[in-house]
Amino acid sequence: MEDDKGFKPDDSGLAPYSITDMDDDKVLAGLIRDYPDALSDRKRLQALLLDLFPQDKRKRNLLMIVFDDGIVDEMRGLAQIDKMALHRFVRSVEMGYDIRTRSAEAAVMAWAKAMGLSMEGKDVPENVMRALAHAQESSPAQKKEWVPCESDSLYEYEETSRGLRILKYVDFDEPVVVIPNVIEGKKVIAVGNYAFKGCVGIEKVIVSEGIEILGNGAFLNCRGLKEVSLPTSLRGIGSTDATGCPKILGSEIKYEGAFEYSGLESVTVPESVKYIGENSFAGCGQLRRAALPDKLKEIRENTFRWCKSLREVVFPRELDTVRISAFEGCDVLQTVDLPEGVTSIEEGAFAGCKGLESIYIPDSVVEIGGGKGTGFLKTFGEPDERHENFTIRCHLGSYAMQYARAQQIRCVQG
Repeated sequence: MEDDKGFKPDDSGLAPYSITDMDDDKVLAGLIRDYPDALSDRKRLQALLLDLFPQDKRKRNLLMIVFDDGIVDEMRGLAQIDKMALHRFVRSVEMGYDIRTRSAEAAVMAWAKAMGLSMEGKDVPENVMRALAHAQESSPAQKKEWVPCESDSLYEYEETSRGLRILKYVDFDEPVVVIPNVIEGKKVIAVGNYAFKGCVGIEKVIVSEGIEILGNGAFLNCRGLKEVSLPTSLRGIGSTDATGCPKILGSEIKYEGAFEYSGLESVTVPESVKYIGENSFAGCGQLRRAALPDKLKEIRENTFRWCKSLREVVFPRELDTVRISAFEGCDVLQTVDLPEGVTSIEEGAFAGCKGLESIYIPDSVVEIGGGKGTGFLKTFGEPDERHENFTIRCHLGSYAMQYARAQQIRCVQG
């Protein structure tokens, strides 16, 4: 169902664009008349639209989408536009950028009127409209990249050898933020360390396809952030080395997690991700469910530490190691089933999990309680910290069974 707002909120999540005053074709016509070269210079057109509509970023973006889609260029030189062409233009914008039909139509018509094009022809037959719609929906070539209009004013960024890295988000906190994959015609590959730190007004983030890395502390303390959509191009969350800004905890150097102390309620990490840095979701007190990619080899230090609402974890099929304090303090986690192939569960991995009633430990595990920790934390916490019915499920003669006996933990056939 559509209203008078721009983008479809259900799957795109983009902030809606108002079309109630999109009859500014006279203003747009003045731009074309006074600055005809702007239609060949994207950057200048952006600047002029900013001058014309300084308070309406949504309108500027919508007009720029029609320009970026090549529709304005196709209109140039025409004296009139038939309804078939109009329908094709509208469908291209609507399907390619996931924009509401009436918003797409308003933006296309604003440009057409501004360029003095008259309408001709009969209404497009229903069967032709359906055929056009089917062709566009089934054609991969129709999918466009979202390119924000004032991207240079929304973000501070730097250029790397492979593309742009966003350094800082400098706009007001919108409820929904779409992180672009293109800025000023250049590919964005990474969201840098602390780029959105403290943006408490953001409720949903959509990371565009093409972005590969989210840096340390990228969304640190975004306490209003409830939902994040991650692309299939994403390879890593958090740095794999010491390039991020560290925080000092005692004598240890720790790196602040990408979503540490955010308000996330659920997260599904795409299968493309091979690395999730330490502390990535630590302190996410509202996080109830986490699904991790199958090829992830380790759950690093403190990844879900103090996630006090975490009830469900989908573990990677190829998981090898659960690192120090990975799930420490997850109070309401009740049942854990580690996949076959896990070899090590390090010190304090499930310490302080007061609600944990049982854990399945496969035969592949050959170490429990190792790692480079302090040596004081027990893997499953002190006896008085555990659930009264805490049980290790395992197989007869396994290392897990030997561990359970040594620690005086109840064990049963897994």
